[in-house]
Amino acid sequence: MSRRVSCGFDLRVSAEEQGEIPAHWNQSLLGSDNRCPISADTMVWQMPDEVDRLIQDATQEFWNPLGLSNSLDSLLQACRERDISFAELIPVCLTVSMESMNPLIKRCGPGYFENVPDEDGLLLSGWRLLGLDTVQLNGLHSGLKGIGYKEPSWSQYREQFGNHLNDIGLFSDETIASRFAELRGLEIPSHAPFEVVGVLVHDPISNALPSSTQYH
Repeated sequence: MSRRVSCGFDLRVSAEEQGEIPAHWNQSLLGSDNRCPISADTMVWQMPDEVDRLIQDATQEFWNPLGLSNSLDSLLQACRERDISFAELIPVCLTVSMESMNPLIKRCGPGYFENVPDEDGLLLSGWRLLGLDTVQLNGLHSGLKGIGYKEPSWSQYREQFGNHLNDIGLFSDETIASRFAELRGLEIPSHAPFEVVGVLVHDPISNALPSSTQYH
């Protein structure tokens, strides 16, 4: 398996709190058979509007071109300063392979992605890998759960890849996820390339945490 490193952090609502969005069902490989919204895609697994606005504020030093924070600690501190509650929100970290990171560094410059933690270190510090998504990094559009399918390719994808998804509808095997990403990129080249992205979470957090949370 390729070494994966963080490409950013954010905060999402709990999947249970978000509930079902029927309009998303035709964007998911398994359709209404798996209604779990957990995804790298912020249009699928949503963050609160006030957190989204904060992350998109280019004056914040922690912002990166993917619309994510390079530091969860900095994001939480900024929430405190603006009286944005993050109680019970889910800390999320997205990871990509070094092969995917290198074009990002070339395109955006090295300053945004210097000294980023790797996935192994995150797992040792209490983060959990939920699975692998396939994502167009420019916009974080998920080719697995965030872009509509059409027949007959939808049925063909379900037959070829459906049994390789875990119980929340993400891939567990990087090789299989890479193959799916390749095929989706050929099908919808306007969104290509799709990259394999790890979706990691930490336990929900409290507003009462000290300023240094040491999540990374």
